[in-house]
Amino acid sequence: MLNNRDRIGETGINWQTAALGIGKNRRKTIGFGLYDKKAREYQDELYIRELSIIDGGIGCALWDAAIILTRFVFENRNELFKDISVLELGAGVGLPGIMAARFAQKCYLTDYIDTVNENLEYNVSLNCNYDTEEGEDISENEKLRRSYKDRTKQSAQVLLLNWDDIKTSENPQPDIPLKSIDIILGSELTYTGNENTINCLIEVILAYLSTNGVFIETLSDDRDGVPQFLEDSKQRGVTYRAVRVPDHFMGNFNTKQRPETYKLYLFARTQGIEQNERYQQVCRVFDAYEQNNG
Repeated sequence: MLNNRDRIGETGINWQTAALGIGKNRRKTIGFGLYDKKAREYQDELYIRELSIIDGGIGCALWDAAIILTRFVFENRNELFKDISVLELGAGVGLPGIMAARFAQKCYLTDYIDTVNENLEYNVSLNCNYDTEEGEDISENEKLRRSYKDRTKQSAQVLLLNWDDIKTSENPQPDIPLKSIDIILGSELTYTGNENTINCLIEVILAYLSTNGVFIETLSDDRDGVPQFLEDSKQRGVTYRAVRVPDHFMGNFNTKQRPETYKLYLFARTQGIEQNERYQQVCRVFDAYEQNNG
């Protein structure tokens, strides 16, 4: 606490611009993978509707950290995310979760504000629709995208999840089985140094993470809550590893957020970590990133 107020890092938000956007929605197309100059399209594309920050809070806008995490998911889609269970916490507009849902067997996208979750539902639906009519002659790439969209329709589920409820309920969201999730995803979840928020987040992660599961988060180096989250996690028997975000995940964000430096964090239970193959698998990915980072 600072002067009886929670400390928060610099947001990079232009609040005057945000205020002028009240009542306005904006749709974005975010490309992933190789770009086909002839077809003028990326290997894969996701569509996201943003609401005004004033209308729905910061969860209704797309931020750099979420794009970085989504690029990580796409790059490691077959090695890490195929046919597993995924939970995105604090999903906001849902970009990482929607990408994971294209490959996972089950993917829960969660947030705690009704407006945000209504927009999440819209964004999931938006990424299940075909871009071309039935019967049209379509490319092999479009056939692949359709298979992704069909999987998203089957696997994605939007749910309300308030972390504070972990204080009064063993399972604050009964639709998610306890200790069932292979990979939990998050971006900028430890945004502030609020001790209650950090403790509840850790409890939620431990409640839903499977014995051999991992939590992967993208965090800016400027966030006040990061050191406390790392220390409190360690005290709760959680091991973590961090790696600087590779250069090829950076840039072309188009979010109007000021430039920041980011790390990818990997968390898992310390007990049994030598037998946690998923943790070891992600560590090998991080090893490659560190080598490329020099």
